[in-house]
Amino acid sequence: MEKLSLILISILLLTGCADDRVKVTLENTLPIDRIAETVEIPLGDITARLGEAEPSGLVVTDSRGAAVPSQLIFAGESAPQSLIFQADVKAGSTATYYVEKGVPQAYEAKVFGRFVPERYDDYTWENDRIAFRIYGPALIAKDGPSNGIDVWIKRTDKLVIDRWYAEYLAGKNSYHDDNGEGCDCYKVGRTLGAGAMAPYVDDSLWLAINFETWERLDNGPIRTSFRLTYPPFLVRNVLVTETRTISLDAGSHLTRVVEEYNGIDNEFIVAAGIVKREEGSPLLFPQESNAIAYRLDGGQGGITYVGTVLTTPAAAVKEIDDHLLIITRYQPGTPLTYYTGAGWSKWGFESDASWTRYIDEFSQRLRSPLTVTTE
Repeated sequence: MEKLSLILISILLLTGCADDRVKVTLENTLPIDRIAETVEIPLGDITARLGEAEPSGLVVTDSRGAAVPSQLIFAGESAPQSLIFQADVKAGSTATYYVEKGVPQAYEAKVFGRFVPERYDDYTWENDRIAFRIYGPALIAKDGPSNGIDVWIKRTDKLVIDRWYAEYLAGKNSYHDDNGEGCDCYKVGRTLGAGAMAPYVDDSLWLAINFETWERLDNGPIRTSFRLTYPPFLVRNVLVTETRTISLDAGSHLTRVVEEYNGIDNEFIVAAGIVKREEGSPLLFPQESNAIAYRLDGGQGGITYVGTVLTTPAAAVKEIDDHLLIITRYQPGTPLTYYTGAGWSKWGFESDASWTRYIDEFSQRLRSPLTVTTE
């Protein structure tokens, strides 16, 4: 009997090496609440504690045990690289979540993106707050080149891309008119549009043309992401290639852009820019915000607000003839990450102050990310 007891104890010790769940503690050091903020945990941190857990069999719960929507992030890889979920953490406090083995629910998608060959090769992406598009090669013959970012302002939390395109192409409705859900009333042309980036060398913007190839990396329910490559273009007398990796999370008005340039060996200046219009005006920020914003009157009777936030120090904010620019330095071989997006006075941003507050708090969160501890 004594030998049997020792054997049973040994088995329990061996099988108890892996934890039943991973405790995730989030600390918010800022004096502002962080609502539905995306938390990303490498899968290696999870499997190190849960053992050889099947990634598709992971469930996230809050401190009360309620299931929280989550998503495996592949980022173009054949196997998932991390797990994301969205958390609420009050100002100056902590919150606890858990990751455990289980069967995830089928969560409602709050993001979506796709290549749109039926509309001149657009790539369009959206969440429950805002939508964007960027132009592909088929549009060049019709409208000329443009590598700027377009905005579709929304006043619905529904995903609308497919329906708006279908109705537009069928001649039922035009997405340039607000039919109760929002519209495309932002004109890009041969500009950076709503916050695209370009080399800024010799006090000049050097613009690429429309993207050449696309690859969708992830597509909901919390994040959609994709990668665009651009054909070589001239910067001064050097041919440069550009890659943009773009993602958008549920609930955010700003999309994340990761820029990579190749062809120039030394550090050079780049600028993210918002196109200026006669009916528009810049909104000012303290230098530490690393941000610019713009107010554009009109927009189907409302005001379109645009904003761009850097994650690297801004060297300067500058107005030229057709753009409001925020300038920083690019180090070859080091991807540069920034955020850009928009809001609408008809849905959520009733004043200039409400938009600048949103941009300033977004910048604060970037500078002071949630502290994530797993155990």
